[in-house]
Amino acid sequence: MNTLDLRPIEQAKIACAKKLFNEMGDADVHYDVVDSFQKLLGIVGE
Repeated sequence: MNTLDLRPIEQAKIACAKKLFNEMGDADVHYDVVDSFQKLLGIVGE
């Protein structure tokens, strides 16, 4: 899935979530957008 495939409302929700988690997060929390289970496993495994 490409970000260009997302509707504007979905892109806005992702942007808001990024901002929220960056403001309330700490060094132990990492926010990312995944479009597949394999990408999630890759991020969690890092």
